[in-house]
Amino acid sequence: MIDVAVVGCGEVAHRYHAPALSVLEGTGALRVTAVLDPSRRAAQRFVDRFRAARAVADLPALLATRPAVVIVASPPRFHAEQVVAALEAGCDVLCEKPLATSAPDGRRMVDAAERTGRRLAVGMVRRQLPATRALRRILRAGVLGDIRSVECFEGGPFTWPVASPDYFRPDGGNGGVLQDVGTHCLDLLTWWFGEPTSTRYADDAMGGVEANCELALTFGATEAHVRLSRDWARPNRYVVEGTRGRAEWEVDEARVLRLDLDDGPLGDLAVDGPDRDGSTAVTTDFEGAFVAQLRAVATGRWEQLTSGREALPVLEVVDRCYACRDTMPMPWLRPGGGR
Repeated sequence: MIDVAVVGCGEVAHRYHAPALSVLEGTGALRVTAVLDPSRRAAQRFVDRFRAARAVADLPALLATRPAVVIVASPPRFHAEQVVAALEAGCDVLCEKPLATSAPDGRRMVDAAERTGRRLAVGMVRRQLPATRALRRILRAGVLGDIRSVECFEGGPFTWPVASPDYFRPDGGNGGVLQDVGTHCLDLLTWWFGEPTSTRYADDAMGGVEANCELALTFGATEAHVRLSRDWARPNRYVVEGTRGRAEWEVDEARVLRLDLDDGPLGDLAVDGPDRDGSTAVTTDFEGAFVAQLRAVATGRWEQLTSGREALPVLEVVDRCYACRDTMPMPWLRPGGGR
């Protein structure tokens, strides 16, 4: 059994980490011993749920309890400082996505992990889904032939229960839809295809944080078009077109892919079970992916997770996008532009 401490007891920790931690604490794999949050109410929800947990006043007090693993689920602008402090205190760290709000901060965190000899992973839970793993194997095996294009269209009306309007302020360090949902999307694309060789980007920020954005990415001969939204319902579908067929994956489907090959459509395929190397547990939903992720932490199988170094290309793409930002067409802002 390992001792785990949690930094940041907000909605992502309450909705996803706490249930997963409860499952694994019930099996004797770990125990939650300390929690930290500026909101006494948020911290108390964890204390009430985990018998060995106690709320502490600050990060030094949390690290003084000497946990084996620290889960950092605070707002992204605090990740770099808190992760580096935990690593230097001798803890392994699982950090919520995004790893950091900039690539330089991400590199500082990775350097700290390598300097201290501790492990640093990022909560890219979509990699735990059987469907995304199966699609990666399909791409690597060349089943679809040469990949011509990728279309990713994600989003919907924003309903996340934020605790503060800082979430939507450019200086709040949380970013907009690109840094939020886009981190998941870019992680999958770089996991499947490698690092992009060129990037074009446009959004509707106009001095604030973006609610909608578009990216055009090039991966060798493959063109990827990504559209993300926080204010209108989208298909939430990934479509990969190759010279021998196409694959479709819907974001809410943990186990199902649609595969249509030129020599005959296969339709919807349910994928299950571990990879050939046994590196993933069966999971049927997004919540189960959090259990799989934390089970890897509890059993010391950190190689099954996304390392801090693996997360750096995503931070670099986000930085490039914001640096070359263009404004999306918004004809409704022009006189006579229509609806």
